[in-house]
Amino acid sequence: MKKVIIEQIGNIIMVILATWTMSYMVANSYWHANGESSFRFGIYGILFLAWLIIFGIVRAILGRVDPSFNSSQGELSAGDEREKAISQQALRWTYHVMITLLLIELIAIPVLSLGMGAQPVLFAQAVVIALGGALIISFIVYLSGWLYFDAKE
Repeated sequence: MKKVIIEQIGNIIMVILATWTMSYMVANSYWHANGESSFRFGIYGILFLAWLIIFGIVRAILGRVDPSFNSSQGELSAGDEREKAISQQALRWTYHVMITLLLIELIAIPVLSLGMGAQPVLFAQAVVIALGGALIISFIVYLSGWLYFDAKE
C-alpha cells in the first residue's frame, strides 16, 4: 500500500507543478510573426524540474526497498493477485471519473471560449487548469479507490 500512496502523492504534486508551469508559460511567453519571442517558465518550472529529480530518486529508492515495486509499472506494480485485483477495481473507478470529467470539459471548454473570446491568454490558462485538474482528480480517485478496496478486502 505504501508504494501506491507514494506514487500517487508524487504524481499529484508533479501534475500540480506542471499545471502551474504551463499556466505561467501561457501568460508570460509570446511569439510574434516578426520573429520576436520570449519563453518563460518562471519559478514554477524550476520547482517542476526539481520535483522530477526528487521524485525520480524517491522512486529509485522505493524500487530497491520494496521488491514488489516495478518503476516502469509505477502504482500498477503488484506483489500478488490481491494487489492486482485492487488495482483493477481502483482503475475502473478512475476510468469512469476521468471519462466523465473529459466529457464535461469537452462541452464546457467551447462554451467557456465564447465568454473569453476577447481574452485568449485567460482562456488558454483555463484550459490548462481544467486538464490539469482532471488529472489531479483522477490520481486522487485512484488513490482513494485503492485505499477503499484495500480496506474492504
